Amino acid sequence: MNSLSNIPNNFDIYGSVDSIVYQQAKILSDFLDNEDNSDNKSNLNPMDPFEFSEFKTKLKQQGRMTNDSQSLIVIMNDNEILDFNDFLKWMTKNTNFKDNFPEEYELKKLAIKEQDKFLVELQKKHPLLFLNITIEDRPVGQFIIKLFQNKCPKTCKWFYNFFKKNSEYSYNGVLFERLVHNGWIQTGEFQQDGVRIIDSIPIENFVIPHSSRGIVSLCNLGPPNPTENSSPFMIQFKENPFFDKKYVAFGKLVFGDNLLDQIEKIPTYYERPINEVRISNAGIWQSEDENVIVPEYKEFEDEVKPEILRNWFIKTNQEMHYTEGYEVKLQEREQHLESIQQENEEADSLIIEYLK
Repeated sequence: MNSLSNIPNNFDIYGSVDSIVYQQAKILSDFLDNEDNSDNKSNLNPMDPFEFSEFKTKLKQQGRMTNDSQSLIVIMNDNEILDFNDFLKWMTKNTNFKDNFPEEYELKKLAIKEQDKFLVELQKKHPLLFLNITIEDRPVGQFIIKLFQNKCPKTCKWFYNFFKKNSEYSYNGVLFERLVHNGWIQTGEFQQDGVRIIDSIPIENFVIPHSSRGIVSLCNLGPPNPTENSSPFMIQFKENPFFDKKYVAFGKLVFGDNLLDQIEKIPTYYERPINEVRISNAGIWQSEDENVIVPEYKEFEDEVKPEILRNWFIKTNQEMHYTEGYEVKLQEREQHLESIQQENEEADSLIIEYLK
């Protein structure tokens, strides 16, 4: 027996909720908390795959682990980091647990069920949207996007409306027309009979940085309307800080990491995918459980007052560098915002606190 077997241990378990390994770890956790007669305890921390990848990168940067390819992270007593096999070995050696997991297909069913529960809880805080994707007319998977409606309320509401069933314009059938390896992929241009349809919204703010894989941001119209966003949007393959203060980030992928990997590997010709990648269907995400009702879209919640965001927008735009044509439009936009902005001495301190 381990010398620590009689000493209560605490295990913090982190993993992607849609993975089989996480379901196995959940079984171990349930045994430890409910069937083991010791005082050992575990804490489950389900994550979406993008969040879990960022968590592993953070631990690696802190020097707490050297390999970020682990499919599960178990932190024992706030100190030692174990992978799944280490955790299983500890369990079989120090408890009465028998290595007797369900069959793989059963674990996959559990993973689907847990992912659905995870998204239901997430949807109480953030609107969720889905994009079903095809490559050469073959269904290959789904992206699920969460919107940061508290940080970009106007942008998110405008984007969300395109996913409603009664929307005049829809992303259904729209191509991914640009792919930049190690950069981003772009889609979302509305067309009718081969003619581009422009639906735009003014730039709202640059509160959300392009700091991680899966960030979703809008393309702007460019000259002569540099302060207007249009329906095309980008999904980042990686951190792209040079997009900050240029494009409005407003959402992030929560599922579809393997699909994003698959798309990034497609060869390109002048930044156009040689294989046709298309949004076959887009809409508001809904649980497989028919008894779960999609929450109504929540308007801006007062985490930060709108006038503070406007003030921050003005300050960040002063650091942007456009051509002469851009600067005229930018100045007009700033003057408009300044005319409606309320005085608030706490603006700087509040926005700094908000961005932490």
